[in-house]
Amino acid sequence: MKKYLSGSWIVIKNYLFALIFFYLFFVGFYSKASLYSIAIFLIMIILMYFELTHYAGVDKRRYGTIRFYDGAIYGLIAILPFVIIQIIISQLKINSEVVDFEVLRGYLVKGFIAPMLFITKLGSNHVWGYIVAWSTIVITAFLGYFSGYKGFDLNVFIRRLFGLQPKKVNTTKRNRR
Repeated sequence: MKKYLSGSWIVIKNYLFALIFFYLFFVGFYSKASLYSIAIFLIMIILMYFELTHYAGVDKRRYGTIRFYDGAIYGLIAILPFVIIQIIISQLKINSEVVDFEVLRGYLVKGFIAPMLFITKLGSNHVWGYIVAWSTIVITAFLGYFSGYKGFDLNVFIRRLFGLQPKKVNTTKRNRR
Protein backbone atom coordinates (compact mmCIF):
# COMPACT_ATOMS: atom_id res chain seq x y z
CA MET A 1 0.00 0.00 0.00
CA LYS A 2 2.92 2.32 0.72
CA LYS A 3 4.02 1.90 -2.91
CA TYR A 4 0.65 3.08 -4.22
CA LEU A 5 0.43 6.01 -1.82
CA SER A 6 3.91 7.25 -2.71
CA GLY A 7 3.16 6.89 -6.42
CA SER A 8 -0.15 8.67 -6.12
CA TRP A 9 1.55 11.48 -4.22
CA ILE A 10 3.44 12.31 -7.44
CA VAL A 11 0.15 12.76 -9.28
CA ILE A 12 -1.40 14.77 -6.44
CA LYS A 13 1.69 16.96 -6.19
CA ASN A 14 1.63 17.83 -9.89
CA TYR A 15 -2.12 18.45 -9.82
CA LEU A 16 -1.89 20.71 -6.76
CA PHE A 17 0.97 22.61 -8.40
CA ALA A 18 -1.20 23.22 -11.47
CA LEU A 19 -4.20 24.16 -9.30
CA ILE A 20 -2.21 26.68 -7.24
CA PHE A 21 -0.52 28.08 -10.35
CA PHE A 22 -3.93 28.47 -11.98
CA TYR A 23 -5.32 30.46 -9.04
CA LEU A 24 -2.20 32.60 -8.61
CA PHE A 25 -2.57 34.13 -12.06
CA PHE A 26 -6.32 33.65 -12.52
CA VAL A 27 -7.17 37.30 -11.84
CA GLY A 28 -5.09 38.47 -14.79
CA PHE A 29 -6.61 35.95 -17.16
CA TYR A 30 -10.20 35.93 -15.89
CA SER A 31 -11.71 36.88 -19.24
CA LYS A 32 -9.80 34.06 -20.97
CA ALA A 33 -10.11 31.40 -18.24
CA SER A 34 -10.68 28.56 -20.70
CA LEU A 35 -7.61 29.39 -22.76
CA TYR A 36 -5.57 29.87 -19.61
CA SER A 37 -6.70 26.47 -18.33
CA ILE A 38 -5.45 24.87 -21.58
CA ALA A 39 -1.96 26.27 -20.94
CA ILE A 40 -1.96 25.14 -17.31
CA PHE A 41 -3.32 21.73 -18.34
CA LEU A 42 -0.50 21.22 -20.85
CA ILE A 43 2.10 22.13 -18.24
CA MET A 44 0.50 19.75 -15.73
CA ILE A 45 0.31 16.87 -18.21
CA ILE A 46 3.93 17.27 -19.31
CA LEU A 47 5.21 17.44 -15.73
CA MET A 48 3.13 14.46 -14.65
CA TYR A 49 4.11 12.35 -17.67
CA PHE A 50 7.84 12.85 -17.30
CA GLU A 51 7.85 12.50 -13.53
CA LEU A 52 5.97 9.20 -13.70
CA THR A 53 8.29 7.98 -16.45
CA HIS A 54 11.18 8.58 -14.07
CA TYR A 55 9.28 7.06 -11.16
CA ALA A 56 8.84 3.78 -13.06
CA GLY A 57 12.62 3.46 -13.10
CA VAL A 58 12.72 4.20 -9.38
CA ASP A 59 10.11 1.50 -8.77
CA LYS A 60 12.12 -0.98 -10.84
CA ARG A 61 15.16 -0.39 -8.65
CA ARG A 62 13.18 -0.32 -5.43
CA TYR A 63 10.82 -3.28 -5.93
CA GLY A 64 12.53 -5.30 -8.66
CA THR A 65 9.44 -6.04 -10.70
CA ILE A 66 6.65 -3.65 -11.53
CA ARG A 67 3.35 -3.97 -13.34
CA PHE A 68 2.51 -1.82 -16.35
CA TYR A 69 -0.87 -0.75 -14.94
CA ASP A 70 0.51 0.69 -11.69
CA GLY A 71 0.36 4.18 -13.20
CA ALA A 72 -3.40 3.91 -13.63
CA ILE A 73 -3.73 2.84 -9.99
CA TYR A 74 -1.61 5.83 -8.94
CA GLY A 75 -3.88 8.13 -10.93
CA LEU A 76 -7.08 6.64 -9.52
CA ILE A 77 -5.88 6.89 -5.93
CA ALA A 78 -4.74 10.47 -6.53
CA ILE A 79 -8.02 11.77 -7.96
CA LEU A 80 -10.23 9.90 -5.52
CA PRO A 81 -10.19 12.57 -2.74
CA PHE A 82 -10.92 15.38 -5.19
CA VAL A 83 -13.78 13.48 -6.82
CA ILE A 84 -15.31 12.59 -3.45
CA ILE A 85 -15.15 16.22 -2.32
CA GLN A 86 -16.76 17.33 -5.59
CA ILE A 87 -19.56 14.80 -5.21
CA ILE A 88 -20.22 15.84 -1.61
CA ILE A 89 -20.29 19.54 -2.52
CA SER A 90 -22.62 18.94 -5.47
CA GLN A 91 -25.08 17.05 -3.25
CA LEU A 92 -25.25 19.67 -0.49
CA LYS A 93 -28.53 21.54 -0.09
CA ILE A 94 -28.42 24.65 2.08
CA ASN A 95 -31.10 27.30 2.24
CA SER A 96 -29.57 30.67 2.92
CA GLU A 97 -30.96 34.14 2.47
CA VAL A 98 -27.52 35.75 2.65
CA VAL A 99 -25.70 33.74 -0.04
CA ASP A 100 -27.03 32.19 -3.22
CA PHE A 101 -25.79 28.70 -2.46
CA GLU A 102 -26.56 27.31 -5.92
CA VAL A 103 -24.07 29.69 -7.52
CA LEU A 104 -21.51 29.12 -4.76
CA ARG A 105 -21.86 25.36 -5.12
CA GLY A 106 -21.26 25.60 -8.87
CA TYR A 107 -18.10 27.65 -8.32
CA LEU A 108 -16.83 25.24 -5.66
CA VAL A 109 -17.35 22.22 -7.91
CA LYS A 110 -15.59 23.98 -10.79
CA GLY A 111 -12.85 25.14 -8.43
CA PHE A 112 -11.49 21.64 -7.94
CA ILE A 113 -11.24 21.03 -11.65
CA ALA A 114 -9.79 24.42 -12.62
CA PRO A 115 -6.76 23.22 -14.66
CA MET A 116 -9.14 21.13 -16.75
CA LEU A 117 -11.87 23.75 -17.00
CA PHE A 118 -11.84 23.77 -20.80
CA ILE A 119 -12.69 20.05 -20.88
CA THR A 120 -15.77 20.53 -18.71
CA LYS A 121 -16.86 23.49 -20.84
CA LEU A 122 -16.55 21.32 -23.95
CA GLY A 123 -18.87 18.88 -22.18
CA SER A 124 -21.31 21.73 -21.38
CA ASN A 125 -20.61 21.38 -17.63
CA HIS A 126 -22.41 18.03 -17.48
CA VAL A 127 -21.28 15.05 -15.45
CA TRP A 128 -19.66 13.52 -18.54
CA GLY A 129 -17.41 16.54 -18.92
CA TYR A 130 -16.17 16.07 -15.36
CA ILE A 131 -15.65 12.34 -15.89
CA VAL A 132 -13.61 12.99 -19.03
CA ALA A 133 -11.58 15.68 -17.25
CA TRP A 134 -10.68 13.42 -14.34
CA SER A 135 -9.96 10.49 -16.64
CA THR A 136 -7.29 12.54 -18.43
CA ILE A 137 -5.32 12.51 -15.17
CA VAL A 138 -5.59 8.73 -14.92
CA ILE A 139 -4.69 8.22 -18.59
CA THR A 140 -1.68 10.52 -18.33
CA ALA A 141 -0.48 8.73 -15.20
CA PHE A 142 -0.87 5.39 -16.95
CA LEU A 143 0.94 6.50 -20.11
CA GLY A 144 3.77 8.14 -18.19
CA TYR A 145 4.34 5.09 -16.01
CA PHE A 146 3.96 2.74 -18.98
CA SER A 147 6.60 4.61 -20.97
CA GLY A 148 9.00 4.21 -18.05
CA TYR A 149 8.04 0.54 -17.80
CA LYS A 150 8.87 -0.02 -21.47
CA GLY A 151 11.91 2.28 -21.48
CA PHE A 152 10.38 4.60 -24.08
CA ASP A 153 11.92 8.07 -24.15
CA LEU A 154 9.48 10.60 -25.61
CA ASN A 155 12.15 13.30 -25.83
CA VAL A 156 14.37 11.16 -28.10
CA PHE A 157 11.35 10.16 -30.20
CA ILE A 158 10.32 13.79 -30.78
CA ARG A 159 13.87 14.82 -31.66
CA ARG A 160 14.11 11.99 -34.22
CA LEU A 161 10.67 12.87 -35.60
CA PHE A 162 11.84 16.38 -36.45
CA GLY A 163 15.22 15.18 -37.73
CA LEU A 164 17.24 16.51 -34.83
CA GLN A 165 20.17 14.73 -33.26
CA PRO A 166 19.50 13.12 -29.90
CA LYS A 167 21.18 14.83 -27.01
CA LYS A 168 24.52 13.33 -26.11
CA VAL A 169 24.71 11.89 -22.67
CA ASN A 170 27.72 13.16 -20.80
CA THR A 171 29.41 10.09 -19.39
CA THR A 172 32.32 10.41 -17.03
CA LYS A 173 34.81 7.74 -16.21
CA ARG A 174 34.96 6.95 -12.56
CA ASN A 175 38.23 5.08 -12.61
CA ARG A 176 40.47 7.80 -14.03
CA ARG A 177 44.14 7.71 -13.23
